[in-house]
Amino acid sequence: MECFSKFDTQPRIRLSPAKVNLALHLTGRRSDGYHFIDTLVAFADFGDLVTWQPGGSACSFEVKDCFNRSKPIPRNTSNLVWRALSLSGRLNQSLLSGSLILEKFLPSGAGIGSGSSNAATVMHLILDDLNIENDILYSKALTLGSDVPVCLSGCPSRVEGVGEQLTTITLAKPLPVVMVWPGASLSTASVFRLRKLDNCGNIPATAINCLATDPLSAIAGLRNDLECISCYLLPAVKEAMLALQNCSGCRVARMSGSGSIVVGYFENQGSAKAAAKLLAFYAPSWWVCACTLLL
Repeated sequence: MECFSKFDTQPRIRLSPAKVNLALHLTGRRSDGYHFIDTLVAFADFGDLVTWQPGGSACSFEVKDCFNRSKPIPRNTSNLVWRALSLSGRLNQSLLSGSLILEKFLPSGAGIGSGSSNAATVMHLILDDLNIENDILYSKALTLGSDVPVCLSGCPSRVEGVGEQLTTITLAKPLPVVMVWPGASLSTASVFRLRKLDNCGNIPATAINCLATDPLSAIAGLRNDLECISCYLLPAVKEAMLALQNCSGCRVARMSGSGSIVVGYFENQGSAKAAAKLLAFYAPSWWVCACTLLL
């Protein structure tokens, strides 16, 4: 981890990986209408790119949208990246000026935490090597969003509460997956608002232990409690899920987060890549990506 000063001139580039929920259980309702959660998270070897170029007379923020979305990405305080830059500047007194460039390859409103991952990546680029205690750093990250602390950790984790309770989990092997975004996004607030608290319960310890020996079986035995209402709000989610389940080599297909991306878990990379090609042909309006969830 590195600290920037007026003598730093080299650009710093870092991958901002997609966050995938292997399972998501609701455990209670908060006063603001959202829920307490118990979720398992892993990170892909694919995502956005964030570049920090020190220098200049002020801080600037540029977005390069490689996804060609219909609505422009905000470049003001409504963007988590800008808020993370502001927070990092307050924590790093040696941060003088520079330009931040965000290259977006992931869809928005898709349940893979691209904005949260972007924010965490900015914090890494600017706050590395400052020896800030994890408790302080993670509590600051939580003020940006419930997914930012786990994205800051960057490793497979169990996340509980409102995102503040993190426990590292062990995966037996990297997991080949296919991510499918069916061409439309979902509002997290809308999904949580309509979801009733039935069928709640924490993730069993046996399932977490099984991740270290047979992760595909462990994931298949769990669930996403937001999946049903998301399929109701956006039927294309269900269509993408069924399409993945019908692909050869797919052990289980599950929605990530509050949607709308569906993730298929495959036995090997070959079957995952073959499925991605098939789905891209079957539904050219969908965004399809074969990648790997890392250890």
